[in-house]
Amino acid sequence: MNEPDANAFSPRLTLARAMAWALLLAGWVGLGGVALSLTPRLEGVHALVAAWLLALGVAALVATRDSLRARSRRIGLGLCAVLTAATLVGATHGGGVPAVLVALGGWAGLTALASGVVRSVRLAQRLRPAPPIGAATLGALCAGIAIGDPSDARALSLRLGVLVLAAAFALALLQIDDRPGVAASRCRAGLFDCSLPAWPVGAWHDPQQWPVLLAGLGMLPMMATLPLMVAWCRTDAMAPQGMVALHFAAMFLPALMLRQSVGHWPARVLALACTLLLAAGAVAAIWASAPWNLLGVALAHGTAWSLAWTGQLWSPDRRSRQGTSPLRPAIGYAALTMGVGLAVEQWGPAGLALTQAGLGLAAALAWAYVLATREQGLVHKS
Repeated sequence: MNEPDANAFSPRLTLARAMAWALLLAGWVGLGGVALSLTPRLEGVHALVAAWLLALGVAALVATRDSLRARSRRIGLGLCAVLTAATLVGATHGGGVPAVLVALGGWAGLTALASGVVRSVRLAQRLRPAPPIGAATLGALCAGIAIGDPSDARALSLRLGVLVLAAAFALALLQIDDRPGVAASRCRAGLFDCSLPAWPVGAWHDPQQWPVLLAGLGMLPMMATLPLMVAWCRTDAMAPQGMVALHFAAMFLPALMLRQSVGHWPARVLALACTLLLAAGAVAAIWASAPWNLLGVALAHGTAWSLAWTGQLWSPDRRSRQGTSPLRPAIGYAALTMGVGLAVEQWGPAGLALTQAGLGLAAALAWAYVLATREQGLVHKS
């Protein structure tokens, strides 16, 4: 396979990737927003989002297979979209949590099928394209528009229903027809064409990689808490749409602006950048007053996630092995989301601040350990 060609541009692939990312991001935040109006306990909101992540991992085991025929994928897109849109609207009109459970299953299938469409388009190209940073940013813009104010559950369910129907229709058109003889290959993450990574287990054996790995985990659980953050900051005259835009901007604009350079950074430089950003978020979480503590965490940790994501996209040695099951990262993200939910249920906004501060402290300790061992090695050599 050829190396990524940054000058190669495929409108079809870009649009497919953007639709897939819009579904991922809108589902992560939007389902939590709908659930928040229906469940009495905050941990229940996170439990529903965690269930969606697990369902997404299971669905991806099937929906991203190269053996799945184009016609079957198109039919699946239509059925999942109609089921999701109908049950989402029904959930806010008397259907309650049972309807949300059906909706999250349909959305998980739709998102996994979208990942499969992206793979079919990419594998049909002769040149391997550059990482989907621009397309993901476009998807984040679409998701942000669809989410809007996540505290208005009825209006949110309608906007999300329109999004899933429009995305499914577009993806069905973009799906590549079956082409006998096209070589099949397994994505390293098995989901989102390597964009939602299953971090290599062996990477945790190297403390220098810990800040990057922690940055890769730090921002995504916060997305499940975003509807709560909107409610917390509403009393401080923070526009709900502004909070959503802030999160997505922190996650994708640094990657977009630095997409040509981060992949060439040495591992030590990337780890140091992630350490400083995670530590800055920890300082903001502990010492800043509300709502600046949460805003500071969102900006600092969102940027750290952005750099970590960009670095692993461009650098093969920072990605997981080819053929890795998508279920493992889904389980990890679900567990982390549930952990944040338990902390928020117990301590409210302080629970979110403390969990994110813990990531910053862990990154700082890992970096201090790396410096200490390197200095000790120099002493032994001298």
